[in-house]
Amino acid sequence: MYLRTHSHTYPIQSMPATLSIVLIEDHDALRELTAEALQDLGHRVTALSCAEELEDISKATPTDLFIIDLNLPGEDGISLSTRIRNSYPKVGIIILTARSSSKDKVIGYESGADLYITKPVDWDELTAAINSLTRRQIELQTQVSDFELSISASNLEISGPKAKARLSAAEASLLTAFSRAPSGRLEIWQLAEILNQDLTDISKSSLEVRIVRLRKKLIEVGCEVRVIESIRGFGYQCLVPIKVL
Repeated sequence: MYLRTHSHTYPIQSMPATLSIVLIEDHDALRELTAEALQDLGHRVTALSCAEELEDISKATPTDLFIIDLNLPGEDGISLSTRIRNSYPKVGIIILTARSSSKDKVIGYESGADLYITKPVDWDELTAAINSLTRRQIELQTQVSDFELSISASNLEISGPKAKARLSAAEASLLTAFSRAPSGRLEIWQLAEILNQDLTDISKSSLEVRIVRLRKKLIEVGCEVRVIESIRGFGYQCLVPIKVL
């Protein structure tokens, strides 16, 4: 077995927060054992046997941490880690694998992994790693929450910690929609509808141009983080709280 513990039960340690975790492991017994142990710690766990099963998960459900085995059937763990990191720059990624060479570790970190842990996995080490990533998630959320923006719908103006900026009617509509969307996420079809464009007519490049302009205005008023992120195959997410006046 590849999950090593120091007792017959999994000690429930104090965790900073509950995470939404996606575990991708093709070894059935290990996947079930790891998922059960993580759930016992209070986390929400989706356990998958291969990368392809990710397509069945609703993209509207935010994920805080991916735990990925490298030797997966179909798309391998390195390719998957790279793809996830490109789509979700701030998500946590832990690689669990039997590959222990320095070369493999370098490739794993270059793929975007935060941590590379070799099997057999020590449960205390994995728990400590998850704790560390959880604290990072909380710090990121705290940094983002420091920037509360407000939109005045009447005069098309956005106010932030440092300044105010004028908005076009379309930009005000986009930010208002982001403020009301679950987790600040809007799908491509929703963005097209807000911009009064047909889904077949809206191009990725023209939409990205609009988002880039909007990002610049948000930075102008005081946001110091990447406030609107692209979510591959889904749309965009606004990471900053917005109040509509």
